[in-house]
Amino acid sequence: MSKKLLIYGLAFGSATAALAYIYLVSIVYSPDLWKHLVEFISELLIVPGIGIYLFLRDFKKTSPEEFMLGRVVFLGFILSIIIGASVSLLYSYVHSYNPGVIARMVDLKINSFKTSKYFTQFSAQEVEQKLQEIRDMYNVRTVFVDQLFRGGARGLFLSAVFGFFMKARMNRDY
Repeated sequence: MSKKLLIYGLAFGSATAALAYIYLVSIVYSPDLWKHLVEFISELLIVPGIGIYLFLRDFKKTSPEEFMLGRVVFLGFILSIIIGASVSLLYSYVHSYNPGVIARMVDLKINSFKTSKYFTQFSAQEVEQKLQEIRDMYNVRTVFVDQLFRGGARGLFLSAVFGFFMKARMNRDY
């Protein structure tokens, strides 16, 4: 089972990482909000959700006696963590070998902050603090932690929903 978990995690992690890369190099500069929304939902829910569903369906088919809700939620959680780690590894790679992409994105976010209507409401010290927060948001460690937390939350939620609708058994001995 762990081999299948790794295969599904890496396959759908690669697909999710590809969406993240497309976002980094092109969509982030687009003024169209719908492109950002479609990419965000695809990367956060659709592709990992399809991966979790297909993995759980395969798990139910191969091990119907082990298809219990607790195990389903745990396996979906681990699968989603692997997917999130794949995206984080892509970000780490881009940050190391093509830092210009990340620098352009940070500059875009800083310029967006400076041109917002709320910019004039901040003091100079607060502005510098906000700019540092933007820079820190694209640190490799911050992105890694963010992807793991997103992955964990996504995996717990989606696998619980899929397990419920796929009629996973519940251990009622307690």
